[in-house]
Amino acid sequence: MSEQGTAAPPRPSRAWSFGVLGALEVTGPAGPVDLGPPQRRVLLLRLLAEDGWPVSVERLCEDLWNGRPPSAALSSLRAHVSRLRSALGDSRDAGTGMLTHTSGGYALHATREQRDAGRFEDAVQNAHGLVREKKWAEARAEVEQALALWRGRPYEDADGKLFAERETNRLSELRWSARELQAGLLLEDGEVTRSIAVAEEIVNSNPLREASWAVLLRGLYLTGRAGEALRRFDDVRRLLAEDLGTDPGLALQRVHRAILRHDTPALHPAASLPAASLPAASLPAASHPAARTSAPVAPAQAPDVTRETPLPGRAALAGREAELSRLTELLSAARVGRTRWAVVSGGAGTGKTRLLEVLGAEAEQHGFSVRWVRHPKKSQAVRLAGGTAVNRTLGGLGAYEGELGNPLGIGQDEPDASEAGGKRPVLCLIDDVQGATPAVMNELATCAAVVRDAPLLVVCAVDAGDEPGTEDLLAVLARCEAERFELQPLTLEDIAGVLRSNAGAGAGAGAGSGGGGGLGDGAGVAVDDLRSEAAALHQLTGGNAFFLAELLRLSAGHRTGPDHTIPASVTSVVQARLRALAPEVRRLLEIAAVTGDELDVPVLAAMASLPREAVLSGLDVAAESGLVVWSAGGTPRSSGAYRFSCGLVRAVLDAGLSRARSCELHAAAYQELVARPGSSVECVAEHAVAAGPLVDEHDLSHAALRAGYACLERNEVDKAGEWLSRALASRADAERAPDSGREAVLRVAVGAEPGGAAAGRKNVVHLPVRHA
Repeated sequence: MSEQGTAAPPRPSRAWSFGVLGALEVTGPAGPVDLGPPQRRVLLLRLLAEDGWPVSVERLCEDLWNGRPPSAALSSLRAHVSRLRSALGDSRDAGTGMLTHTSGGYALHATREQRDAGRFEDAVQNAHGLVREKKWAEARAEVEQALALWRGRPYEDADGKLFAERETNRLSELRWSARELQAGLLLEDGEVTRSIAVAEEIVNSNPLREASWAVLLRGLYLTGRAGEALRRFDDVRRLLAEDLGTDPGLALQRVHRAILRHDTPALHPAASLPAASLPAASLPAASHPAARTSAPVAPAQAPDVTRETPLPGRAALAGREAELSRLTELLSAARVGRTRWAVVSGGAGTGKTRLLEVLGAEAEQHGFSVRWVRHPKKSQAVRLAGGTAVNRTLGGLGAYEGELGNPLGIGQDEPDASEAGGKRPVLCLIDDVQGATPAVMNELATCAAVVRDAPLLVVCAVDAGDEPGTEDLLAVLARCEAERFELQPLTLEDIAGVLRSNAGAGAGAGAGSGGGGGLGDGAGVAVDDLRSEAAALHQLTGGNAFFLAELLRLSAGHRTGPDHTIPASVTSVVQARLRALAPEVRRLLEIAAVTGDELDVPVLAAMASLPREAVLSGLDVAAESGLVVWSAGGTPRSSGAYRFSCGLVRAVLDAGLSRARSCELHAAAYQELVARPGSSVECVAEHAVAAGPLVDEHDLSHAALRAGYACLERNEVDKAGEWLSRALASRADAERAPDSGREAVLRVAVGAEPGGAAAGRKNVVHLPVRHA
């Protein structure tokens, strides 16, 4: 069989095991396996990280050499694959065995039971399931068995590789959540001292984990240290305010109130185990933070969901009010037994998840059981042996149909008595649908076709893109009359509304404490200042809701202006998107970052030594990742242009350039623009200055002088003075006037430029110059 063989691989022998929770360990039927050199071990780890999904040859080369594959990368990869197959006992047939190759790339077929990371994840999820069943001892045994699998740092043999960093962070986060659950279970078992020790370890390493603080405060109170518990609450409240600009969450506030009231029953160990602390990507549906449910409300007594109820976070949804209002109306329809489906789509950062979270909070207030499913990537979509996350969440809803029974044939997770007996309405929030497996998408389609008269609203959030199967699912949902909400970037008015809301909240808080206000009408800052800041934030964020939220966490002086700060979270998001691009596209965007917000294809083609068609293709790829956008010109004389999607993308690219690389690119831009008719003389001068030593002083002085003339023609005297001062710093025709106190006057003879406004005569510009 050829490399393109499509025969289904046989199920690997369970004698094989793969350990990634520490240094890579591979054990076969005959014992430990010698994998050979480090790069071969990295290759195996890269394939293991995909959970059986194929990885293209191009992506493997990129990841194994961190975006800089050598010319011989392909032959080296094939050699490592061949040796790896031999080590794994595979035959030479590429379509069989554990390591296979198809048109999609290479895939390693190892079951979750064969991988310690898979067993760890499943054990943690099983522990959460046992907690929901109040099987405390079994849950504790399960979580401690999961933690015992760790031998060190995950993916240790791939240190420095970007794919390994992502997996290490994900698994480490899951481990902390498991420790969090362990602390709660120790408290349940009466081992309060040990529970406190575990919780202390967590908050010392991860001081923003509120669920761990809740366990710690409860433990301190139950050991008679109520005063210390209150002091520690003040510590975490101050920490959250300083680092995130937020107050403690509702769960932590409830613990605090219970301590103040000496409400011991509310602080009983079984009162609130931190089942919701597990990352949503890895949770069964009912364990997501939004799955906290209030007391059951019978449909006949349920309040009208359409009634406006002020909730924290609604103000942060500026620009999404219409969508939230309509989704709230769908809740009302679901409450009386009319199943509804909705799809919220949009690019990354448009606020889909935030919209779902606020909707979930409102639904909880009105007696809904809120269930979450999230699919951050395909390899995490299938989890438990009892079925997929969608199966476990929606499979039991067929009980509402009576005659239909369970439409998916899943009997493990029937709705609880409060839901089945009182027909308690359910809101199911399914995030990142585009990352679900085909099996999950098929189950969603089946549920949409079968579940019709249940008190159910299902809202699916999907990123814009062309993931396989997504459009087919959306077509099925459309035929089932699912409503579609397409989230667009926030407008300038939306951002101004957010600033006004924040200013109002700040003013209200200040009023009670004697403090000053914030931005907006009546808050101490002029409306013009608010509009100016809104415009600056819109330019920086391009209306990206996530980027805006991160900037608003900063103090006002660091959000905008020449000294604005790029939040680390924004840098991480942009860099992650850049790493997903081919190297030549990344290099193209680096060049574009120094040439301006609008991407001039002819200039980029000349600087990159590429055909214009290749530049356009690269920009199309960058547009798919959301880093650049196409702006239509709207007139026959202006066909449009590519530009960066927001100022922060360009800022991150520019900040990532080394000093030498930045000078090199600015020098290339200077050389290209100075020879191109019609180029902005100020733009040419700016590149000459930024190029540093790569542009000689004579050329720099000439460029600055021309920029000064251009500013004088526009009567921009201050800017003209800056450019002329820069030009005259190295010219012999500058005269220094006699000193006069602390200031001198630089008399600049401005020679006439051909065709300029000052043609045929000389002007004298007096520039004040302070002594050093």
